[in-house]
Amino acid sequence: MEPTVTNCSDSTGSAVAGTESRPSARDSILSGLDELCCLTDGLLAVALHRDLVAARVRVAEDRFNLVVLGEFKRGKSTLVNALLDRDVLPTGVIPLTSVVTLLGPGPVERLVIRFIDGREEEHNLDELAAFVTEACNPRNVLGVDVARVELDHRLLHAGLELVDTPGIGSIHSHNSEVARGFLPRVDAALCVLDGGQPLSQGERELLAEAAGRVPRLLIVVNKLDHLEAQDREQAVEFIRSALRDVLAGQEAELFPVSARNRDGIDPLVNRLRRLAAHERETLLLRSVARLARGLAADGARAARFEAHAIELPLDELAARAQQFEQRIAELQAASAEAADLLERGVARALRDRINEPLSEHAKRDAPRLQEALHAHLRTLDRQTPRELATELEHWIDQTVRDEFERLVPRFESELADELTDLERRYAARVKRILEQVQDVAQDVFGARASEVLPDTGLRAPSRFTFKLKDVEHALDIIVGFGRTITPGALGRRLVIRDAEQRLIEMTDRHAGRLRSELATRVSTAALDYQHDLAAAVQGAIESIRDAIQRATDDRRRGEDHARRRLDELARIAQRCDQLAAQFDRRSAALELEQ
Repeated sequence: MEPTVTNCSDSTGSAVAGTESRPSARDSILSGLDELCCLTDGLLAVALHRDLVAARVRVAEDRFNLVVLGEFKRGKSTLVNALLDRDVLPTGVIPLTSVVTLLGPGPVERLVIRFIDGREEEHNLDELAAFVTEACNPRNVLGVDVARVELDHRLLHAGLELVDTPGIGSIHSHNSEVARGFLPRVDAALCVLDGGQPLSQGERELLAEAAGRVPRLLIVVNKLDHLEAQDREQAVEFIRSALRDVLAGQEAELFPVSARNRDGIDPLVNRLRRLAAHERETLLLRSVARLARGLAADGARAARFEAHAIELPLDELAARAQQFEQRIAELQAASAEAADLLERGVARALRDRINEPLSEHAKRDAPRLQEALHAHLRTLDRQTPRELATELEHWIDQTVRDEFERLVPRFESELADELTDLERRYAARVKRILEQVQDVAQDVFGARASEVLPDTGLRAPSRFTFKLKDVEHALDIIVGFGRTITPGALGRRLVIRDAEQRLIEMTDRHAGRLRSELATRVSTAALDYQHDLAAAVQGAIESIRDAIQRATDDRRRGEDHARRRLDELARIAQRCDQLAAQFDRRSAALELEQ
């Protein structure tokens, strides 16, 4: 739904005082958003203008976004199901794809899928997994924009829309940007942590970022059922202490729960009901006012940059455009060099942390695994070859699974640490390049076109998924032959010999599969990340090029036209400044009300 915006020429430019009544505060913000949408259309980057339009729609439709944030496997979807007291969202170890799921009120239960191309389809609620899970919709090949679930539920009818996002730090390379990209639309957030895990660096960064953007932040410490009773309070206090550092001394609203068992859910539900009853409208208006303030200021910068370009004579403008392109070519080369450094760093991390250790794993651990097999054999009663083969098949499958369940977290953790360091260094380079793009614009044209930098983050690799049951086990074939030809003690010895061989072969096979899986996922993540940041750099450059081209076109249409456009840009910049101040005062006044 697109909002209706006012005609820019009808604006009076008057500021709004912070003492108005609530209806007037809402009307003032709506009016300011209408005007700002109109003023900045074609000046702001497309993504930023889209955020502005979406904010206007949320205020107009009184839609309050309570977003559930957290890293992969923190139990976000399970928590949402517990809040609604029914299983609505798919849960388990398979991560969600790059699709945001909205849960809002409705008279009847239904699922509406909105696609990126604008189509909408209505489906049964039990079809949700087909659109929002990686298993059914890998890398969002279906082109889903948003999945909206409508339920007749008291918490949702209280005015909250629950938003389940893909995980920050998700194990799929395309998920984290979706979640971070939703932060400008967040009015309040539930950040879900794991009570049995220390705060990761990614969680610390997420919490610090959310605290700076979101008017109300609630912290859920989940999975307390995984801890012994005597350890739970200690774990909660440890997280509470860590949060004080992350939130710069601010005391967090913290809710210890076990979403799976619904323990501790009632206090959280009661808090959300109080939020809906007493804080919802103010938080929504604060959130939107804060977003609009920043975009209004950036709109003023964009207008002034274009004005500086128009003021130049046409030949001077062409010369400076050429100078800009020469300087930008250097920055693009630096961006490519940074991407190459990331690529080489990822290849080195895979070699040192994954390939070499795993290639030696089966050989190094063969004696230990064989000893474990013989220890298990000593616990078995005398069995026929057929019975023994069946028992050892199950034991080997479980042993190999347990072995890799033990190994995978260590490999993932070591790899994630190295990738995080690579990401920070690469992101710092690209951030500096983005700043230099604006520096070049200021050097060449006398003004910066924007101060907005994109949110970026390198995503962690995929978790290894097992496929232990092959179409036909070598052991099955050999044992079948042995049962027919070699009964008795000799048949048992053959079964044991083949079991020893299969145990090592299975271990080596899955080590190779893990190497391949992690290498593919990490390489894809790094490539996607390179594309993301390359697109951010290119987008900043293209925005400036567009402004230069508009200025050139205006100059070619004659001095009178250029002067009228300069006057228009001056009015736009002035009015954007006024709107930024208006939204700032409104945000401060609303904050004082709480």
